[in-house]
Amino acid sequence: MRRRRGFSIHELLVTMVIIGLLAQIALPRYSEMKRRAIAAAIMGDVHAIRIAAFSYYTENSLFPPDAATGTLPSQLVDNLPTGFTFDRPDYDYDWHVWSMPTKSGTETFVGISVIVSDPRLAAQLVKTAGAGYIPIITPTQITFLVASTS
Repeated sequence: MRRRRGFSIHELLVTMVIIGLLAQIALPRYSEMKRRAIAAAIMGDVHAIRIAAFSYYTENSLFPPDAATGTLPSQLVDNLPTGFTFDRPDYDYDWHVWSMPTKSGTETFVGISVIVSDPRLAAQLVKTAGAGYIPIITPTQITFLVASTS
């Protein structure tokens, strides 16, 4: 009787096929879960930025001025968590302030843009935002309206 010390090539191939099939099922789900987690983190940041902006508005009767992409308005620093930044590895935030003339004067709109490179992440952000957020959508940028003042 001969002692067997290893696996046959057939056994190894069957095992590799099974592992491959399981990986093929798991990886898309992992990517989707990761995308959902990033979207939830972004929406948490957007909420924190909105609260900071309203806190600044309450104290100063105006919103911080427009800032460059990835640049945190200095007026919001005191109202945001320590170390908070608008420049992230996978996405950036952009603070916008628009003024529009109207019949009764000038109306100011304030928004936070999230600039992403993955259109699927942008779509997930819109789903995650839900009620209370007004999104302006492009394939790689979502702008959430924070407030409008007259």
